[in-house]
Amino acid sequence: MISHILQSVDIFVILTFLITLLVAYILWNNVTRTPINIPGPTPWPIVGNLPTLVASSFQNKSSQNRSDRFLELREKYGDLVGLSFGNFTQVLVFGYDKVHKVLVLNADKTKFRPSNAAVAKKLFPKEAGVVLSNGQEWVDLRRFTMVALKDFGATSNIISSIIFGSRFDFNDPVFIRLLGNIDYLFKNNAGVENMIPLLTYLNPFSKVPKIIKNRIEIQDYIRSRIDDERRSFDPNNVRHFLDLYLQQEGKSNSKISENHLFLTIADLYLAGTDTTSVTLQWTMLYMIKYPDMQKKCRNQILEVIGEDRDPVGKDKDNLPYVMAILQEVQRIATIVPLAVPHLAVEDIEVDGMTIPKNAIIFPSLMSVHRDPSLWEEPDVFRPERFLQNDKFVKREGFSAFSMGPRICLGKQLAESELFLIFVSILQRFDLSKADENDDLPIDGTMTGLTQQPKNFQMCFLPRQ
Repeated sequence: MISHILQSVDIFVILTFLITLLVAYILWNNVTRTPINIPGPTPWPIVGNLPTLVASSFQNKSSQNRSDRFLELREKYGDLVGLSFGNFTQVLVFGYDKVHKVLVLNADKTKFRPSNAAVAKKLFPKEAGVVLSNGQEWVDLRRFTMVALKDFGATSNIISSIIFGSRFDFNDPVFIRLLGNIDYLFKNNAGVENMIPLLTYLNPFSKVPKIIKNRIEIQDYIRSRIDDERRSFDPNNVRHFLDLYLQQEGKSNSKISENHLFLTIADLYLAGTDTTSVTLQWTMLYMIKYPDMQKKCRNQILEVIGEDRDPVGKDKDNLPYVMAILQEVQRIATIVPLAVPHLAVEDIEVDGMTIPKNAIIFPSLMSVHRDPSLWEEPDVFRPERFLQNDKFVKREGFSAFSMGPRICLGKQLAESELFLIFVSILQRFDLSKADENDDLPIDGTMTGLTQQPKNFQMCFLPRQ
């Protein structure tokens, strides 16, 4: 059939048609893409700046970190860098001054998430959870979720207790499968396919189908738990996050749909599991690399809490050095180097440059945490920078949970998890290197959304 058609059609006509389509696509891209006055590498036709980033990764094979490659662009072009992918315009934002101006001072124009990315549309065709929703939908979901977390406030299991009122057995195959789903989603992303949707179908190595499959498995599990809890729901006995939703479900003024609910629960699992787990890994690494700091932490814990009592949230006030350690780990490691992207809904003027309407904004939290105007010797691990007169102090520029209206709503939950688990470990174990000759490198590897420490071995020695 195809060979017959090819024989009957002049090959010159086919080539002319294809070239015409290509030229039309390039012209359409140029017309629909808003010109910007922000410096950046010159985009290629159709694929934009994708070849630039690919070339950068080959030139710097020692860096597996996408965030580091973006920092190289900063050195060349400045604190605002314009990039193009297909007909999308992206703006990278670096340094505390620029990130604060974009996310805080212009919050009314940037407190939105991009919803027109190809993969996002496949994952959320109608509604989104609290992380990716916009407008009044986001306001309602955020208000409901914050109230629920405040009321009910080993990471996935802690989140499971808050949402469903029960914990998993750690050997439960369903739990293991769920952790695998979450791990895959955090370690893999579809950034290129989001910017150039055609690659979803042309790239034989595209991870999009498996990303969607893993997300759907998480959502199916959550939907089944919702059905189970609905059968045992008692409006006079609100036990957990899900009951709070079921309580308001039947009200005429309810603004939260069941679809909103399970997408938001999925967001909580995703956002609260991998990030806290990775933060604990970094904390363990720094404790075995700096045993004197570990000892100082433990002494303070034993002095305030003792060996037998379990830590509680209120202990934070009396453990300033422990709090400083945790804060400094999050600063220097910056678990999420690039914040979840924002969308500019209007043109934004920043120091004589214009971030155009509909640009996708990527704030670099790593650049904020390594900004020498805020942090003296930013590459040095120094917990004392969060202490003043032996009291723990919060520092301007600490942005582990981003900044502005879209700051992570699970911030308090994550900080409490991290504190309680870390203190419990140091109460019970001495931590040390598995190999005394291991120099324990502290440069991270970007895997998907999070920056993880390179694999290391350590010993947990029960304290006598």
